Amino acid sequence: MLDAGIGPLGYHRQYYLDRDWHAYTDILARIVRHSLPGPILDLGAGCGYLVEAASLWGMKCVGLEGSAEAIELAKLRTPDLDIRVHRLSSELPSANESFQTVVLNQVIEHLEAGTARHTVQESLRVLRPGGMLMILAPSKANRSEASADPTHINMMSPRELRDLLVDCGFERVTSLDVPLPLLGTSRLSRGLMALLFKLIPLDQLSATSNAIAFKPHGAECEPRPFTNDHAVGAASVAGSPNGPVSTLHLRYSAFC
Repeated sequence: MLDAGIGPLGYHRQYYLDRDWHAYTDILARIVRHSLPGPILDLGAGCGYLVEAASLWGMKCVGLEGSAEAIELAKLRTPDLDIRVHRLSSELPSANESFQTVVLNQVIEHLEAGTARHTVQESLRVLRPGGMLMILAPSKANRSEASADPTHINMMSPRELRDLLVDCGFERVTSLDVPLPLLGTSRLSRGLMALLFKLIPLDQLSATSNAIAFKPHGAECEPRPFTNDHAVGAASVAGSPNGPVSTLHLRYSAFC
């Protein structure tokens, strides 16, 4: 079933209500460290914590999220948050080369394989030349993550993620992986495991499938129609207190 990885009703209340934007500042730090200034697109934005963190730090960030419940929770917390309904199985609602950075934080493992590839391809299209895609996800070797969340339907190894990025046209793919705590959880044990992983970076030892990759300079995208208003999708959630969420018409100008 398409979009099966979108959390069911109650999912975001269960997994995300105990967080706030502070937990996402490390992602912002990585963006500042590895990318260039420019608008950020957060795909699978969840409850909008990264969008909120970026906004508070003066960075322009747009969030797209397939769960109406997640957007409702985000808007209850911060009504003017720039987060919109969109399912990643559809074409992204923005023009070519609109963003400097695209983020998929704990998202790609929730997408069917075909949707994951489509999303990476669409990320390439909307990125500026030299723009950065950041993907953070648990590795398929991370059994605790595989069993902890039933919506983890497409967990990849670091090598599989790298191959996908290269196949879709990205270059300068760099892993940002951390090892599984196979030697224990003490500081010494983690330090020894990190050293071992640095010397022998096997997929089987990795807790994550994290990577950054860049759109080549001079890469061309096929032109697509560009209008002021574009319907980006609709979502209906059974039991929503406000009933079905209607189709949202988004202005492209807000993405620039």
